[in-house]
Amino acid sequence: MVARQNAPRAAPRGPAASRRKADRDGDLAMGLPIKGRAAVGKAPPTGPRKDNGRPARGGILGANAQREILRQASGTREVTMKEERANGLRGGLVELKVTGWNKSKASSDADGGVASLIKWLEKKSSIRLGSRARNVKIRKSIVDGTDLIVKVAAEDAVGILRMNGFGWAGVNVAIQRLGGPVQEPTKVSSEAEKTKAMLRGVLERRYDLDSRFLNLSQLAQDEELKNQHIFDSKSTASKFFPAMMRVLELSFDKPEERDAAITSVSLANNDLADLTAVTTLSQTLPKIQNLDLSNNKFAKLENLHSWRRRFGQLQHLILTGNPLEQNEPNFHTEVVNWYPKLRQLNGVQVRTEEDIAKKNSTVDLPFPIRSPHFQDEGGIAEQFVRMFFAGFDNDRAGLVPHYYDEQSEFSYSVNTQAPRDPNEKTAGGEWEGYLKNSRNLKKITQLPARQARKYRGTKAVAEIMAMLPTTKHPDLAAEARKWMVEAKIVPGVPDATGASPAGVDGFLITVHGEFDELKAGQPKRRSFDRTFVLGPGGIAGVRIVSDMLTLRTYGGSQAFEPENFDNWTEPTANAPLPEPAAPGLPAGLSIQQAEQMIAQLAQQTGLTAGYAKDCFDQVGWNYDGAVEAFGRVRAQLPANAFATPAA
Repeated sequence: MVARQNAPRAAPRGPAASRRKADRDGDLAMGLPIKGRAAVGKAPPTGPRKDNGRPARGGILGANAQREILRQASGTREVTMKEERANGLRGGLVELKVTGWNKSKASSDADGGVASLIKWLEKKSSIRLGSRARNVKIRKSIVDGTDLIVKVAAEDAVGILRMNGFGWAGVNVAIQRLGGPVQEPTKVSSEAEKTKAMLRGVLERRYDLDSRFLNLSQLAQDEELKNQHIFDSKSTASKFFPAMMRVLELSFDKPEERDAAITSVSLANNDLADLTAVTTLSQTLPKIQNLDLSNNKFAKLENLHSWRRRFGQLQHLILTGNPLEQNEPNFHTEVVNWYPKLRQLNGVQVRTEEDIAKKNSTVDLPFPIRSPHFQDEGGIAEQFVRMFFAGFDNDRAGLVPHYYDEQSEFSYSVNTQAPRDPNEKTAGGEWEGYLKNSRNLKKITQLPARQARKYRGTKAVAEIMAMLPTTKHPDLAAEARKWMVEAKIVPGVPDATGASPAGVDGFLITVHGEFDELKAGQPKRRSFDRTFVLGPGGIAGVRIVSDMLTLRTYGGSQAFEPENFDNWTEPTANAPLPEPAAPGLPAGLSIQQAEQMIAQLAQQTGLTAGYAKDCFDQVGWNYDGAVEAFGRVRAQLPANAFATPAA
């Protein structure tokens, strides 16, 4: 290419160029600023990417067959997230034309702002959300009238092309590849890869590296998403956010890298009435410190319940511009209790550093707890553990109506393969009295047999417990070293009253220990593991939702006994805990998603919710597998397994 004779000389490069004033107000300014509140972070671009290439008819998600793409992108299979080396632009230099820059605020510079523009292009196109950042360099540049022609390595072209339509120094710049459209000429290998590339592009355009801020506000107004018709139907809209979070996860080699790269997120101005569409954010970015939910449609606090205690490091939360401010004027008190490290709510300080330090200080528990994870509230978990095992040993007939109701479930299983304590002198084995009703899922594989060994309601629980041998557990205070107790608060526990469809807060309590089986003639010592899910209700104010007991040959307590018990101090009741997980569900599957799957299967098969859940438990929560499992055992199921006639 021959430059026009009256064109300015090419911009200087190197130290001379770097000394010039760079990027006058050259930050990306593609989205509307968030006003009227304290900003979580510096707003990155949210505006259009103007591709010269016209999208395919109906967008890449227009056809029914292509709706499967987002499901694949959000699935559990491994997807390679390496940059596709500019999607086929391998080797050599690529020429790009930049226009619209000549009337910027930097035009008064000696070179018309060229050096500042080049520096900005290199910096912004080098930003990548992921573990493999790339340092983009412009190899050559020349001014041709109002055009800036730059040459870059083929693998860097995509990063600069992504800046098409971005704001720099008060103007929007247009970038296109000479000799071809903005979109890469080489066709991507599959529609799924094209979708993932699109989602990755959206994330990177909305990410600000300096402030570690991901701006997901006003997604429905994003030009690229509108061109792809993402929000034209509920089907694609509901799959979009989980798919984008999956792409984000796969962009990093380690979760720690992802947590370090993104500390602030905005979901402002998205017309959210609840968290159903965006719930996966808490799984992908559980350690964010700043969260903006302003100017949405949250009318009640229960619309936010699925994120209670989900962000353990949250320091600043913004909820301004939501109807709940008028509907529940005292919402601040409850929200502050959800997040133990929250310092500011709607820009107002709610805790000092001293308050947080005091909250996290070590407090001895009233009775020996043998686990670093014990979270209680009002002494509920402690009182339950004390009362339950005393009642189980001495008065099971009175214990059952005290803690169980008609929706409570109890089951036990015998683990005959568990290792035995080599120092134990008593005879082992003799499980004959237990095996008939044991629900060991590794041995009992048929759905009807599994269901028959799950006992629901006070009458059924009382009858099976009466059949178990009399027991004597060690004293919690005098023989503390024989116990290990874990407890944590979990959301989404079924509400017995039905007032809260999304569930209520409850406790997940796990107990490991031992007991003496007081059988006539030959007492035996056994080890056990017992897991309770508790919810509010019942005579005691606490009801057992689920009780699962595992019995095994005595294996000792060495595995959970401190090395120096005499100098051991109790862990804090308020120590930072892992993010609460849905009990019994695989990682990455929320309670709301599980409930939707159960409801869909129940509608399709006519099963009750309980039997539908059992189908999912049997196949690892795979929907197609659950349908197949139902088909295999349908003829063997009892009449009460069906709420409605099966389809």
